[in-house]
Amino acid sequence: MLDHCSDRQLKELLALASTDVKATRDWLLEIGDFQRMEQLLTEMCAGAGQSGSALLRAVCSVNTPVETLVEVKSVAKRLAVAAEGPAQNAAATLLYHLAVASALTHHARNTSSKDPADRLPLYKDLAAELSDDELAAIFEDAVASLSPARP
Repeated sequence: MLDHCSDRQLKELLALASTDVKATRDWLLEIGDFQRMEQLLTEMCAGAGQSGSALLRAVCSVNTPVETLVEVKSVAKRLAVAAEGPAQNAAATLLYHLAVASALTHHARNTSSKDPADRLPLYKDLAAELSDDELAAIFEDAVASLSPARP
C-alpha cells in the first residue's frame, strides 16, 4: 500500500506517528468537535465501506474492544494517507489519537509503537483545549492513566 503513496501522503502518514505535532495542533483543535469530526470522517469514508459516525462512536465508547480500537487506528492511518487538505488530515490524525487514548484509558493497553509517555504533552493539551467535552474527556482519562499516582 505504501508503494502507491505520493511523497505528500507518506509525509502525512509519518507525521501521525510523530510526537511533534505542533504544526497540526491548531487544526486538531479547529476540527475537534464531535459534529465536525463526524462530518469530515463521513466525507472521507464515502465509498470505502466504513462509517465515519461508527468510527467516532467506537473511540468514544467504553465498551469498544481493544481489537476494534486497533482497527480504527489502522483506518485512521489510511484516511490520513488519502486526506484531501488539512482539515481531513487533522480529522484522521485526531481519530488516530482518540483510538490510542481510548485503548490506554479503557483497556490499559498501548496500541502504538511509541511510548505513551511521549504523547502525554499532546494529550494534556487536547484534554484542556478541545471544545467538545466528550472528546476532551477521552484525553483527560488517558492523561490520568499515564500520570504517576500521587502519594
